[in-house]
Amino acid sequence: MYQQQRHVFDSPDRFVVGTVGQPGERDFYLQASSRGHVVTVGLEKIEVNALTEGLTTLLGQLSRTGGVRVPEARDVFVDLAPLDAPFEEDFHLGQLTVSWDGKRVLVEAAGRARGEAGADDDTSLDTLQVSLSLDQTKAFVERARSIVAAGRPPCVLCGRPDGPTGHFCPRLN
Repeated sequence: MYQQQRHVFDSPDRFVVGTVGQPGERDFYLQASSRGHVVTVGLEKIEVNALTEGLTTLLGQLSRTGGVRVPEARDVFVDLAPLDAPFEEDFHLGQLTVSWDGKRVLVEAAGRARGEAGADDDTSLDTLQVSLSLDQTKAFVERARSIVAAGRPPCVLCGRPDGPTGHFCPRLN
């Protein structure tokens, strides 16, 4: 029987997104670490985009309606170091949420370890919960944007990712 894992990081030493591989063939990972404990969650590029946009929206709402001072990108330290290695994917993302508890930003990820078949309900999912300051959140967003932008450039005709060997462009049909 599979033993569910729950990982909780309150103000982690690091919470970053990173990749392994070449543009067009990259694997994306979220990684949280604190005091030697590292958790790595596999996810897709589109999920990195969604997380980044969700956090950006949340920070914007806090600034506009909550009276919270959100730091500017130039005022935060953006961790550009590679992912902590060696690592193994603890689980692959299935669910992702962001929220505000009145003091900190909460990011919660849930999923199953590769190859693990769980019950049909969500009670057997591994989870990662990370509690971030506004500075940590802004730094995460800035790094995530740069990671996504480092991929294949978009096609000037259709906007889909292009590459050295080209791609199928529906606009040329």
